[in-house]
Amino acid sequence: MIDLVTLQLLFEIGEMKFYIYPVVIKYNNDLILVDTGYPMFLSEIEKAFERNGLEIKNLQLVILTHHDHDHMGAVKELVKKYPYVKVKCSKEQIPYVLGKKKSLRLEQAEKLGADVGFIQMIKSVEHLDSVLAVTDNEIICDGVKVIETAGHMPGHISIFIESMKTLISGDLLVSEDGVLRIAEEQFVLDKEEEINSLKKILNLNIERVICFHGGEYKSNNLNEDLKKIIAKGYNE
Repeated sequence: MIDLVTLQLLFEIGEMKFYIYPVVIKYNNDLILVDTGYPMFLSEIEKAFERNGLEIKNLQLVILTHHDHDHMGAVKELVKKYPYVKVKCSKEQIPYVLGKKKSLRLEQAEKLGADVGFIQMIKSVEHLDSVLAVTDNEIICDGVKVIETAGHMPGHISIFIESMKTLISGDLLVSEDGVLRIAEEQFVLDKEEEINSLKKILNLNIERVICFHGGEYKSNNLNEDLKKIIAKGYNE
């Protein structure tokens, strides 16, 4: 039996305030967490589990959609406290999650002369000592499938829950004011691959997308929504 719980975690720094939406997959008595939020967010995750009636002791696996600081920021803190939890990501992302390669987001931020605070936040991410690989179309558990959706980053993945017609999209898509949109251009490292990944998920039977930024978006015509997003691309 599969069920989903979308967590709502508040990120607040200075005057900036917004929510992010990691997802918990409930499989029988086991829990799988997709993405962990920012550095120092473990206490926020624990509170969100408690608010939603989830036992964090039942957490068995963390899946990272990619290595951005807001997606893997709390994962090292989490596995330090709960060492039985395994972590998985795509093969392409493993060197970054382990810190063997420099963060692609950090490279981009330094090249563009980004805000010092933003750069320091990326640098503050603690890397893991070990992580397991998942592959495109791999079945994580009953009806829960990994879909490689590169573009935002190489090796970015989304999670498709067939029985619930739901895609956990990571940063492939965002929801803004109830409107589903393509990922923000400035954070997409390969725009052509981003469009190709959107074309790829057109083949899936989806009625709900859970975006890390923006939360849940539902539509009986989601396929048509995606076609419009693809047609527009990054051409305003």
